[in-house]
Amino acid sequence: MSHMRILVHHERAERWCEALRERLDSSDIEILADDGETLGDILVVWAPPAALFERHRDHDVKAILNLGAGVDSLLANPALPREVPVLKLRDAGMASHMLDYVRYGLLHFRRDFDRYAVQQSERHWAPHRVVRARHYPVAVLGLGAIGRQIAEALAADGYPVHGFSRSAHTLEGVTCHHEQGEGGRSLKAVLGDETLGLKAVINLLPNTTATRDVLNAEAFEALPDDAVLINPGRGSSVVEEDLLAALEKDQLRGALLDVFQHEPLAGDSPLWQHPKVIITPHAAAPTPVSEAADQLAENIRRVQRGESLTGISLEHGY
Repeated sequence: MSHMRILVHHERAERWCEALRERLDSSDIEILADDGETLGDILVVWAPPAALFERHRDHDVKAILNLGAGVDSLLANPALPREVPVLKLRDAGMASHMLDYVRYGLLHFRRDFDRYAVQQSERHWAPHRVVRARHYPVAVLGLGAIGRQIAEALAADGYPVHGFSRSAHTLEGVTCHHEQGEGGRSLKAVLGDETLGLKAVINLLPNTTATRDVLNAEAFEALPDDAVLINPGRGSSVVEEDLLAALEKDQLRGALLDVFQHEPLAGDSPLWQHPKVIITPHAAAPTPVSEAADQLAENIRRVQRGESLTGISLEHGY
C-alpha cells in the first residue's frame, strides 16, 4: 500500500484527523490550513476556499473526499480540479436522523398539531378526526442513498408513498415516478395528479442545475390545498418567495423547513415569523463522525491501493 499524505480541511478538522488516525495505519494525517503550504495526496474537505485547490494545482492529487452528502458548494468552487475523482459520503448514518425528522413532520401535520397550537392560543377546545397513515399519501422527491431509505421506511410505516427521481427506480412498497425515459412524467404532473391525493411533499433532491427552483409557484399550485412541504434536503430547490405566496393564499397548509437558499437564514426573512412555518437550523441530519470516518477510511484505503474510483458525476452533480 503506497504512502500518501492525507490532509483534512474542516472547522473541526482535529476531530476528523483523530477519527481517521484510529482507523488507518498512517500517522501522516494532518490539518489542511488555509494559510499553510503543506500539500496532500488525498484531500478530505468541507466547503474549502478556492485557494486550497489552487495551491495544489501542480500537485498530483489522487482523490478529494467530501465530508458530507451534499457536494454543491464543492462543485461551485472555481478551482476544483476537474480531473480528480470526488467521493462524497453516501448516507454514513445520516438517513436515520433524516427519517426521525421526516417522521416528526408527518406526525405533526397528520395529527393536527399545527391546528391545535392555533386553538391553544385562542383557548378553543375542538378535537380533530384522526387521519391514519394509510390515508395520508406522501411524495418523496429524490431517491438517492438517503431518499430511497426514507421512502421505503415510510411505506413500511403505512403511508402510501410516491417516489420521484430523474431516472427509473424500483423500491419495495413505493410507487416510483421518473422524469426521463419511457413513461417519464414531469414533477408538476406528479404533484398535480389528483388520483394521488398527496398530503405531503418531502424534498430530498440533490442540488443540481436541474433541481434548482423546481418547488415554485407552478408546483405549489398543482398540489392539493391542504398539502404540506417538509424540506430537510436542499434549500436551492425551493423558491422562497413562491412558498410564502402559496402559504398566504392557502395553497399550502404549512411547511417544515431545515434548509434555505442562503444560510444562516437572514434575520429579516418573513419565514421566521410566519405562523404556518416551522424552522430548524440545518439540523435534520448531522453527519455522525464514527460512521462517516469508517466510510472515509475505506475510501482512503481504496485510493492507497490504486483501485479505480467511481466519483460523483460532475455533469449531474451527484
